[in-house]
Amino acid sequence: MYDLLQISTTTIGIENVNSVNAREIHGYLEVKTKFTTWIQRAIEKYDFEENVDFMVSKNGKQKSGSGGHNQINYIVTLDMAKELSMLENNVKGKETRKYFINFEKQAKKVITSQSSQIALLQETLNQLAITDQRVTTSEEKLLKIESNMRIENWQQKKLEQAKNFKVYSLAEKHGFKDDKSMIKKLHSRTWKALKNRFNIPRYNELPICEFENGVYFIDNLTLNDII
Repeated sequence: MYDLLQISTTTIGIENVNSVNAREIHGYLEVKTKFTTWIQRAIEKYDFEENVDFMVSKNGKQKSGSGGHNQINYIVTLDMAKELSMLENNVKGKETRKYFINFEKQAKKVITSQSSQIALLQETLNQLAITDQRVTTSEEKLLKIESNMRIENWQQKKLEQAKNFKVYSLAEKHGFKDDKSMIKKLHSRTWKALKNRFNIPRYNELPICEFENGVYFIDNLTLNDII
């Protein structure tokens, strides 16, 4: 029966619906009446509407003793298929109708399951978005806190060490290591260059988040940068 009555998705009117070829129902029920007469009689009896309950299509050629001609198919909705199944009022008709009803039940279960999965996925995505927002907010708060924090004593000492090393390296390189006045000037000018670079009134007010940049800045100063 599953092979004889194939259910597929078809656009009838403006909707995509589960549908059956009425010829397959006619054949499975072993109806004696000619298909065209049988289907047209059913349409008139139950007031079925074209492009609402069924659609008409031509599909290839049907072999006959007098030659070939286009076969007219009626693709019907499952609701109409259930009505057609009961026309013969026999065991096969009841079996066919039950088959369509069971199919619809299973389809509804699948849709319900998919809807639940989609809802769960959406909830998960919403939670991830909230978590991401919280993380972003926390990161922003942390950056704000760090931008307000000033370097600690050990970092001040490291800056001083970097400054002293730079001053005496330049003095050695440019031949005034014995010129105390020039060396004193270099010490002062190095701090001034650092304060100007980071826009701070005193070197020990360097933001803690800029500490590494401050050390790097001093390490790469040249005599022209200072003087």
